[in-house]
Amino acid sequence: MKRRVWLAAQTLVLCASTAWAAAAPESSFAEAVQSLERGAHDDAIDRLESLADSGFSHADASYNRAVAYVARARSPGARPGDLGRAVAALEETLLLRPGDTDAERALERVRGEIARRRAREGAEPVVAKTTLSRALVGLLPELAWTAVAALGSLLLTLGLGGRFVAKSDRQRLTATTISSVGGVLLAVCGALALGARHFRLSSHPAVVVVGDARLLDEAGKPLVQKGGVPEHVSMPEGTTLFVQERRGELSRIEWGSTEAWVQSAQVRVLAGG
Repeated sequence: MKRRVWLAAQTLVLCASTAWAAAAPESSFAEAVQSLERGAHDDAIDRLESLADSGFSHADASYNRAVAYVARARSPGARPGDLGRAVAALEETLLLRPGDTDAERALERVRGEIARRRAREGAEPVVAKTTLSRALVGLLPELAWTAVAALGSLLLTLGLGGRFVAKSDRQRLTATTISSVGGVLLAVCGALALGARHFRLSSHPAVVVVGDARLLDEAGKPLVQKGGVPEHVSMPEGTTLFVQERRGELSRIEWGSTEAWVQSAQVRVLAGG
């Protein structure tokens, strides 16, 4: 009897702990929103960053973190990198909730504000073009490429099977056309699906969260193009890039066609990416 009571007590404690753990993020998020509403930007940011550090990931939390950083960036208590961190939070929002029009408009406004501030300081705009492979792969989600490749496989199978049972030239021509279309879809979309998977597993989207992130070589020295002529010496605040590897205090990144290293603390890897 005592053992049954002890087991029941353990079960109650476990259930209570689980319920508390589930409620804790929601409670912290609600407190962060309240801080944001009364203008306590630092407190809201601290609470939302603490949630992110604990592994809590939600589009609303990321969006409100962006709002808090933008509000602080426009206040007397602004800190360097606030707008970059707002960009990172909005990019997270769109990764967690694609098609969020509010987040898309907010992201456009924040990037515009960063560009205007750089222009007032006399800094030239720096843009790195996306590589062709990433541009092609990014046209559709990985699952979409996989689905179209599967459709191509089905059409190829049906076309090849139809050639064996066709009794007329017209039927054989139809089967050949179907198999040809299926083969092309399978080859092209299959390759793009594999490319999307490779990018997803080998790199993670990130954003520059300092005024300028200096590009370095593997030894940590400023990046210099062959011939001693610097290419891009730094990435401006709010720049989107991909982190491929982290080694100590340095991270190997891909920015357009540029591959280099930066201080890990200068970029923020996005949740949900």
